[in-house]
Amino acid sequence: MQTISYSFYKGNRQLTKVSFVPQEIQINDSLSGYGYNLQTESDKVILCFGGSMYVAFNTVGMYAGLFDCPFLSVDYYGTQKSKGKMNLKTMQKSAEELYDYAKTKYPEKSIYIMGHSYGCGMAAYLASVRECKHLFLASGYRTNADLYNKIIPVFWGPNKVFIKNNIRADKYAKNTTCPVTVLGSDSDKTLSAKLQKKLADCYSDSECKIFHGIKHEDYFTTDEVIEFIKERMGRNIKPTASSVPE
Repeated sequence: MQTISYSFYKGNRQLTKVSFVPQEIQINDSLSGYGYNLQTESDKVILCFGGSMYVAFNTVGMYAGLFDCPFLSVDYYGTQKSKGKMNLKTMQKSAEELYDYAKTKYPEKSIYIMGHSYGCGMAAYLASVRECKHLFLASGYRTNADLYNKIIPVFWGPNKVFIKNNIRADKYAKNTTCPVTVLGSDSDKTLSAKLQKKLADCYSDSECKIFHGIKHEDYFTTDEVIEFIKERMGRNIKPTASSVPE
């Protein structure tokens, strides 16, 4: 299962048609990614972690232009042009180094972190180890078990110990102090609305917003979702309400 997950980020995975033209960024000698709106005047910067198949080029190319601020994404070590080997430790290192790059390049800007699907794991991790203004998780999960059980439903109870390099958003939540917004949809057939409520419950200060009719791949390309995120980014206050369908 781990090999399958990692394979989505390796090889030639760039989309042939994107909505915005990504600009390559070199985070260090071995780590690269893409960005957009790099010179835009704003007090904000977004770091985004895409889901399966959404390498940095695709994440930036499909989502970045919908936000009026610098928007950055990283290719994990061992994927695309980033050198090395992909595993949980190097994924975390990639996330941290993207943050440090952004903080150096934009020292006066507030950093917002976004994740979608599989990318929610590293978004959640980064918000637990670095200062973040707001964390947005779209169609996320608590541990890899939530993902793997959608394919092979055997990782329950004690069997969870057999998951190698388990991404533990539920544990990262305990060290997260920024406001957290979890996004789901009643039409998401991959990671359900009920699961999003469970993920939100892992955080001490969070909200869960469930949209209607949005498919798993469409959160960050849907106007309703983008406007909701922008509204939350504009308020910069901790959410208190939680909403999820019965």
